[in-house]
Amino acid sequence: MQLNANRLGEMLLEAGLIDQFQLESALSMQRNLGGRIGSALVKLGYLPEETIMEFLETQVKYSRVSLKELTVPPQLMALLPIERMLELLVIPLELRKTGSEKSLRMAMTDPTNLKLIDDLQFATGCKILPVLAAEDEIDEAIRNNLPKEPPKPPEPIQEQPHVEHNVVDFSDVSPHDPRLDRLLTVLKEKGILSVIDVERIKFD
Repeated sequence: MQLNANRLGEMLLEAGLIDQFQLESALSMQRNLGGRIGSALVKLGYLPEETIMEFLETQVKYSRVSLKELTVPPQLMALLPIERMLELLVIPLELRKTGSEKSLRMAMTDPTNLKLIDDLQFATGCKILPVLAAEDEIDEAIRNNLPKEPPKPPEPIQEQPHVEHNVVDFSDVSPHDPRLDRLLTVLKEKGILSVIDVERIKFD
């Protein structure tokens, strides 16, 4: 299975794009740090990513797609954990059903990695149809299609303390005080007190 997982490195070696030393260096880096063989070759400075993409595109069965402004349905994004997609740099594009068989087009940086494809088929329950996409485009597409967070429930409405309005305390005022008559007249004219209120204040 190791050969299948690193098939891309073998293909690049056979095509003369890298030498045996570069392949062994990339494989060593991959064993120590994880990741993909193509990414290791790029980080070591042996090949630019675009060269690897162009090489894979020349292989008859690997088509290259652009993921810019890609919108992935939520049900497809739910097929794999987001952390796993970011780790593997894969993103589902389209689900097709033919009878009882489900086929899933999946963008990835290395469609030659048969072990990765086997793992994805087991995880999704679908036959994986790999297509080629750039590493940064896959990463950006995953982040742009993250599941939307459910809206937060509205904050509970705080009850305002009850405030009595238009309450006038006349308990300390003598009913025979002329100032009381003037005050009651003003309050009645302003509509604050009714005639009944005025009578009650005067004679209670």
